[in-house]
Amino acid sequence: MSRLKNIFAKLSPQKHETDSTSVTSFEEKCQDLGAFQYDNEGFTISYKDFSTRLQWNDITQLNAYKRDLITIDRIEMEIIVGDDCLTISEDLPGWFQFVCRTKEIYPTIPKDWNNDIIQPAFATTFMTIYDKSKLASNG
Repeated sequence: MSRLKNIFAKLSPQKHETDSTSVTSFEEKCQDLGAFQYDNEGFTISYKDFSTRLQWNDITQLNAYKRDLITIDRIEMEIIVGDDCLTISEDLPGWFQFVCRTKEIYPTIPKDWNNDIIQPAFATTFMTIYDKSKLASNG
């Protein structure tokens, strides 16, 4: 029984302070900057023992996808800067504000990508929502 419990624990995503069991309302979550600090040039993500600073102009691609985690789906985003990739998920405090800010900074991002990506349920979906190289070739 202990072995099964350990396997299940590894499959279950870790809950964050702003998960569905908290008393924070959805509206509060949408306004919460969470792990992010913003300025005109970029942002800093600081969460637990991790911290990094990224410039908006340095981001070359944003890929969004939904992962099937058996009992739930989770939306994740790859932030690509050159050859480096940072992956964040909707579980990260400040996710909703980050999604809104990316749509403001990069007007070519589809406005409804985060609604479109959730279908179909319990299936992996993937989309590139921003690609700097395609903008340069179209301009």
